[in-house]
Amino acid sequence: MYRKKETEFQYPPVIIKIVEDIVGGGLISRKDLQGEISELPPGVVVVKDEKGLYQVLKTAKMQAAAAANATVYQVEKNHVFKTGDAVTVGGDFAKAANVISAIDKSDVKFDKLTLAGTIGAAAVGDVLVLAKGAAAAGSAVPKYGDKTSELAVTMNKVDLTVANQSSGLLIRGTVNEKTMPYPVDSAIKGRMPLIRFEN
Repeated sequence: MYRKKETEFQYPPVIIKIVEDIVGGGLISRKDLQGEISELPPGVVVVKDEKGLYQVLKTAKMQAAAAANATVYQVEKNHVFKTGDAVTVGGDFAKAANVISAIDKSDVKFDKLTLAGTIGAAAVGDVLVLAKGAAAAGSAVPKYGDKTSELAVTMNKVDLTVANQSSGLLIRGTVNEKTMPYPVDSAIKGRMPLIRFEN
């Protein structure tokens, strides 16, 4: 009999209160995450795609301000973006989007995302969000779903080394925003009106 050996590790608690979840949870897609992480922590924002799988809404928090004509964006380490992903500033998708052509991870304190073209100014603390592709200001769209698609928060860790793994999905309750693994902004929170974000 095959036994899988795991080291003991516990993620910081994210889910404070569960009022309602999606019955049966949902299958988490690993397509966009392979090569980046082997395990998805709990407390990640996901959206359902056209095949019924739940895709991670990739985000990254700006660590330094970027000018209006910038093509290099300095972000905090905690993200799962990779080259070829497109990004925009903000979960409202109101600004331009462009494709990541290179990622510099050489500094231990931050990463630098180099884009094929500018997506406009970004302030410290702004959130870069996964987009479908390059687009002019006001024309950016999400890679999965649309700007009004319902979002959910994963309730348990997901092993990405195995296909078709599921997770409980919170749609109404309370979460600890500080312990969420990836950043969210007010626009992303606005698509989860029944979830309360505590600091």
